Amino acid sequence: VTRAPKHTATCVRSKCAPAGASRRAGWRSTMPVDMPRGSADHSPGSSDDGGARERERDARHSGLTDAAPSCRQSWGDFQALLSRVAAAKDAGHSGAAHALETDTQAALKKFDKQCTALVEQLRLKVKEPSAAAFFEESYTYDRLRGACFVGHINTDLDSVAGAVGAAELFGGVACRSERELNGEVVYALEEVARLPTPPLFDETPGAGVPRTDGTRAGVCLVDHNEPKQMVASLREDPQRAKRIVGLIDHHALAEGFSSAGPLVIDVRPWGSMSSIVAHLYVRLSAKMRPEVARLLMCAILSDTLNLQSVTTTDADRFAVALLAKQGGVESPDKVARQMFRCKTRWIVSLGPYAMVRGDQKDFAVDGWKFGISVLEVTDTAPVLAIADKLLLELRILKKEKGGGDVAKQLDFAFLFVVDVVNQCSKLLVCGGREYALASTAFAGCAFQCAKEGMKAPGTTVDANQTLCDVGPLVSRKAQFVPAFSHVLAAGFKCHRTRVTDPAYAQGRAGAALDAVLAAGEAKVRMTTGGEGPSRKMSSALLALYDQSTPAAKPT
Repeated sequence: VTRAPKHTATCVRSKCAPAGASRRAGWRSTMPVDMPRGSADHSPGSSDDGGARERERDARHSGLTDAAPSCRQSWGDFQALLSRVAAAKDAGHSGAAHALETDTQAALKKFDKQCTALVEQLRLKVKEPSAAAFFEESYTYDRLRGACFVGHINTDLDSVAGAVGAAELFGGVACRSERELNGEVVYALEEVARLPTPPLFDETPGAGVPRTDGTRAGVCLVDHNEPKQMVASLREDPQRAKRIVGLIDHHALAEGFSSAGPLVIDVRPWGSMSSIVAHLYVRLSAKMRPEVARLLMCAILSDTLNLQSVTTTDADRFAVALLAKQGGVESPDKVARQMFRCKTRWIVSLGPYAMVRGDQKDFAVDGWKFGISVLEVTDTAPVLAIADKLLLELRILKKEKGGGDVAKQLDFAFLFVVDVVNQCSKLLVCGGREYALASTAFAGCAFQCAKEGMKAPGTTVDANQTLCDVGPLVSRKAQFVPAFSHVLAAGFKCHRTRVTDPAYAQGRAGAALDAVLAAGEAKVRMTTGGEGPSRKMSSALLALYDQSTPAAKPT
C-alpha cells in the first residue's frame, strides 16, 4: 500500500490488477475510503436483495462499472485492505511516519551550518570584495560584460536558468533559444522564481538581430557547446566564431566547437550548469537576488532529478542547500515534485512527434549511430498508451536524420521513459536492430509488448520485444549511453549492416514507410492552441504495422 490522496487508498498488484500489470509499471486502482458500509447481514457477497442493492451502490461510489467485473469480484478484498490500512494508520504507521529522508533533505541537513555561515560571509564580502574577487571580475570575466547569454535548442530549465543567472551576474542579456517553453520551465519562472520569461534570441537587438547601429553583442553559450544544439541563427552566422566570447557548461567539449580567439570558459563535471553559475556568484562575492536563487535551485533539482541522479555531485547538493537558504525556500522537495508534475502534463499534451524529439541526442561509436530520446514523467501510463505512435515516430526520426541521404541516417533510435517518482525507466524498442542492441546492452532485463494488442513494428522484431524494463537506470549521460557504447565498441553485429555500408539494405517495413513519406502521406503540421506539431499517421501506421504477425497478447 502506498500513500495516496486524502480519502483514497492505493492498491498495487491486487487481484483486480490487469494481466501483466506490475508495480514498476505503476498500475494503480483507487477507491474512496469513506464509502458506505452495510451491516453484517448485508455485507458484499450476501445473496439477498439488500446485499445486491448495497453492492450496486458501493460499486457506484467506487467508480466500478460493468467494464470492471474482476474488480467487483475483489470488492471484499478491498474492504479488508481498507480496514487494515485504517487500523495501521491509527497505530501510527502512516506514510509520513515511515518516510525515509530524501536526498534533498539530507543535503539541506548536511550543509545547513556551512550555508548559514557562507550566506553571512557573502553579505560582508559584497560590501568589501576580496582581492581575488576583484581580480577575477575585473580581468578574467570582463569579456562577458554586456554579452548575450543563451542556452541550447530543445530548451530545458537548466539552459534558461543559467542564462538568467549569468546575465544578471555579468550585466548582460538573457535570451531563450525557442519560443515554446515546457511546463516545468514556465512553472519555475512564474510560480517559484516569479521572474519574467527571457526574450527570444532571434528577436533581441544585439543578439539575433542587429542593434540600431548595426552592431551585435558577443555571445556566451550556456549549457551546451555542440554547434547542432545552438540556436539556428547563431549556428549559421558566418561570424559565429568571432561572436562567441564565453562558455559555461557541464558537458564534454564537442569536436565541432571552436572559436576565433581565446574564450572565457568554465566547464565543470557537475550535475547541472546552474550549479556552476551559483559557484560564480560565491567566487566573485556577488549579491544574488532571492528570485535568481530560486530559479537556479529549480534548475539543479531538474537536471539532477531532485539530487537523485547518478550525475549528482556534492557541488550540486551544496548549491541546492545554499540557494534554498538564499531564496527562502523551505522545502525544495515539494518544489521539485510540482515541477515534475508540470513537466509530465506538458509532455503528454505535446503528442508523439514532439515527445520523441523534445529531448533527443545522437551519438556515434565504432561507425554505428544511435539516438536517445528521454521523457521524464511522474506516470508512465499515459506515455505507453500511445506507444505504437511513439515507435512509428522513432522509425521516422531515424530516416529524417539523414535528410535524404541514407548514410546519414541513424542506425538505432531509442526512447527511454523515466519515472522520476519511482526512479526507474522503460525503454521503447522500435525495430529489430534496436532489439538486437538493447537485448545485449541490457541483458537479463525483461521484454514485453509496449501496448496491448499492438502488432510488431517490422518483420525482424516481435511485438513482445518492444518494451524493456531497465529498472533503476535513469541517466542518459551516465547510464544509457555507456550501456550501448560498451556493446557497440566490442564488435557488435546484427542482421543489418551500418547505414554507412554501401551494401546496407532496409527491410520491408522500412521500404513501405519510405513510400508513404515520399508520397507526402505523413506530413507534419502545426496545430493550434500551443499543442505543437502533429503528423498525419494513418498511412504510416499501416506501412509499419501491417505485417503478417498477429497482434501481441498481454504478457
